[in-house]
Amino acid sequence: MAWRLARSFCLLAAGASLCLPAGCTATRLRHRTANFGTTLPDLQYQQVLDNLARFAENSGAMPAHVNLREGTTQVTDSLSGGAAVDLGPPTDWLPQLFGQRTVVAQWGMQPVIDPLELKLLRVAYRRAAGLPEMPDDDILQDLGHELKAQVANNPDLHDETELFFEYHSRQNATYPRFEESVVTTNSESVVAGPDVPRRDRSPLARDVARQVKVIEKELLEIEPGWYCVGRWCDVPRHARFVGRHNSTWVWVDPARQDDLTRFTLTVMKLGTLLKDTQTLISPGQVKFSPGDRGG
Repeated sequence: MAWRLARSFCLLAAGASLCLPAGCTATRLRHRTANFGTTLPDLQYQQVLDNLARFAENSGAMPAHVNLREGTTQVTDSLSGGAAVDLGPPTDWLPQLFGQRTVVAQWGMQPVIDPLELKLLRVAYRRAAGLPEMPDDDILQDLGHELKAQVANNPDLHDETELFFEYHSRQNATYPRFEESVVTTNSESVVAGPDVPRRDRSPLARDVARQVKVIEKELLEIEPGWYCVGRWCDVPRHARFVGRHNSTWVWVDPARQDDLTRFTLTVMKLGTLLKDTQTLISPGQVKFSPGDRGG
């Protein structure tokens, strides 16, 4: 009996050494994390392709977009062992070994529900569908007013604003009139037209206008014709990037993946333009909030 008991424990120990070698869990976690990270671009591509199919079917649709946030991957190994005893006679031992691996992988998602971001995304998809659409002046002005709250008013920008108004107060004999006419981020038209000289815009208003112009430029660069639209039977077998909405299918030839990537990056930017406004604290504990002398 003692010989069988010792043999049982030896079998258990051998099984444990085979199932859980040193670093097994860490190695598996490293591989899972790397593989899990590669799913992110696939998910981004897929929601763009599905939206392209949605707009190919109906150009008046609303885009469905989610921003992928923090990801989690976890690998947990557990091992337990024992022995079943048959009292007999004769008495017999049956060693038992149980192992379990639990794998968790998930992405956090935040849907885009801001009307302004959805309007810009809608323009992007409609342009990709071949419609010559651009945001009107009202949308651009609304975007400018929203972006002013996204600008980190650091000490450099704060000092530049103070110097801007101080300079004009000394150089301009009709300063009160100038202060009323200067374009600031609190003006109704924060995105001033080309007829307004640069000197008549506050530093923060100039920076906001620059950001709006960048968005306009990226929207203008969106062109149609780089993806195909059809039915399920039209999709070629070699197509790697395929999306669908109802009975409408779209696909991108591997040779046009660069166009899909550039459009996906633009969509990702438009879907994350507006963030929660936060008060920034400088190293000297002086608090600055977005805004300028104009309001």
